[in-house]
Amino acid sequence: MDGSKHSPSPSYKRAGALLIVMTISIVIAILIMVIGTRKDNAREREDARMNERVSAHADTAYGNKWLMDEELVDRDEGYITDRLTSLMEKYMSRTVTIRIDGKDRRQYSMEELGEKVGFVINEAGKETVYPQGRESALARHIVSIDKDLPVEEQDDIIRGIRQTTKAEITVRCTSDKNILTELASKYSKKYDKAPKNATINANMKITSEKNGRVLDTTAMVRDLTEYLDSTEEADFLRNYQTKKVKATVKASYLKKINTSIGSYSTVLITNNVRGKNVRLAASRIDGRVLKPEEQISFLDALYDDSDGKKYGKAGGFLNNKVVQVEGGGICQVSTTAYDAFLIAGIIPVERSPHTCRVSYAVAGLDAALAVGTKDLVVKNTLKYPIMIRSNIEGNRLYVRIYSYKEAKGGYTYKPRAVSEKGSLTYVSYLDKYLDGVRVESVELSRDTYKKLKG
Repeated sequence: MDGSKHSPSPSYKRAGALLIVMTISIVIAILIMVIGTRKDNAREREDARMNERVSAHADTAYGNKWLMDEELVDRDEGYITDRLTSLMEKYMSRTVTIRIDGKDRRQYSMEELGEKVGFVINEAGKETVYPQGRESALARHIVSIDKDLPVEEQDDIIRGIRQTTKAEITVRCTSDKNILTELASKYSKKYDKAPKNATINANMKITSEKNGRVLDTTAMVRDLTEYLDSTEEADFLRNYQTKKVKATVKASYLKKINTSIGSYSTVLITNNVRGKNVRLAASRIDGRVLKPEEQISFLDALYDDSDGKKYGKAGGFLNNKVVQVEGGGICQVSTTAYDAFLIAGIIPVERSPHTCRVSYAVAGLDAALAVGTKDLVVKNTLKYPIMIRSNIEGNRLYVRIYSYKEAKGGYTYKPRAVSEKGSLTYVSYLDKYLDGVRVESVELSRDTYKKLKG
């Protein structure tokens, strides 16, 4: 045996290298396992922290939830309910105080005025109304917004990585229009006083006029509606002044109405329905005073049933026949008045004849009334006020026109009608006289009547 070194065989070298590789692989695997375990542990710890964060917000609202100007982030249902209730009570505790003419003072609560206070939540562009009494439900809803998202997304919201759903709560106050209208009506009944015109009776006794007062309840309702529909926190205090309403007919007018300037009468049977209709119609124009340029529609005046009375059925024309109609006979009032006005020197601005001749009037000098088609409209063309007196004396209907003594300027007026030979056409005129001499003749109308059937 010599002293030289023995070289390892090739197989031995390969085995050694393999052992080294295996050792390294094992070490790497162990390292990977250790690192993976650490990552898993870190993930588990992070998941645990995430769950803790989300759980901590389970009963509170996420950010971007607003009650008026207050953000409700991290506020729980109890707090939000209390804030909503407090706001509700603040608006419902407001009062409305109304004074009239600086004296009469009355205070009203929101309950008395029917005020409704609720909340409106605008959530992602969608509005939902929560009326009074549902404050807890609204608070519960605020807390629940975005709580249906996955835990990861909720955690992103908490950490400010993800935008939360925006929700804004505002107060909505709503007035009760019916209650306000009823309130205004009560004020009107209490403070509105209609003016009373000066009057003159059959004995020419004058009762002086009385001015009235009116309260602008339209403005009152407008102001109250504006206030009660707003979120104004201060109480409402307003003074309303009544305003004078002057009488349109003054005693000074009537003192000079002492002369009959036109009078006409027609025969009347009074003890039947027609007679009662004529009496009622006559009462509706009796005492009417027209100032210069003022006019009267007989259709409006005679059908004004504000006196609570109604016409009965009596004879009237329809298709050239006499039929029973409501208000039959009242044309006798307009006809008699027409002739009285002509004698007073006043030519009506509108007048229509009957379809057929009437027994109580001169043909061509009658004045028919028919709703929607025929009217007698008279305008006071004199420089002085006039008064209409209309009444029944015995079996005659009288219409008299009173005015100042100098109203006709010394002239007298006489209406007349002339028939065209062989026809039912009549031409009427108003002749004007001065000192017994005719100085003017005005053609009034040309009327053609039809024959009465049956």
